[in-house]
Parts: sequence; C-alpha cells; structure tokens
Amino acid sequence: MNDLILPHWLIGLTHTVVIVVFVVGLLCFFVRKTLIKQIMGLKLMLQSISLGLIFTGWQNNNLNLAQSLVISALILEAVVIGLALTMIVHIAKHPVEDPGIFSHLLRRKRDEDG
Repeated sequence: MNDLILPHWLIGLTHTVVIVVFVVGLLCFFVRKTLIKQIMGLKLMLQSISLGLIFTGWQNNNLNLAQSLVISALILEAVVIGLALTMIVHIAKHPVEDPGIFSHLLRRKRDEDG
C-alpha cells in the first residue's frame, strides 16, 4: 500500500511542520482577543491534528483507521465551529451589562447612533 518511500529527513520535517502549525494555532487561540480569530486558531489546531493523523497512518500503512478518525474529527469540528460562531454572533448582537471584550462594539454603535 505504501509504494512511496520518503527520506527520513522529510518525514521528520513533516512531523515538525505539524507541530509548528499546532503551536501557531494554540498561540492564536490564547493570545488573540477577537473571538473570530480565536476560532480560527482552534480550526488551525484541529486541522494540524488531522494532517498528523493522516501522515502517521500513511507512515504505518494503516490509512483506513487514520481516515476514519479524521472523518469523525471533521464532523465534530464542523459542529463545534458552527456552534461557536453562532454563539459569537448572538453575543455580539446582545451584549450584557458588562461588555468586556465587546466594548469596542458598543462604542461603535454609540458613535453610529450619534
């Protein structure tokens, strides 16, 4: 099943890239204050995990298990991202009395109302 033979340095580089992409997503998730950018960081982390699973399954000649895990993860990821974006839109439209990170939205609304 695994006809392509990659050099060891390329396999190590691929694993390193997966880890770097995951760390970039993790930093984006924890450092950014905008909720949409945090969701993008979460999406980046989940995609790097999927890439790592597929590459590891290919490397171990067990693509069936890796593909089924990734398909299940993609379905769960789509549900989680959809719910998170829905909650962000709802929170942005209905801010609470202590706006916190949505204070810039309230200021913009007050400026528009003038």
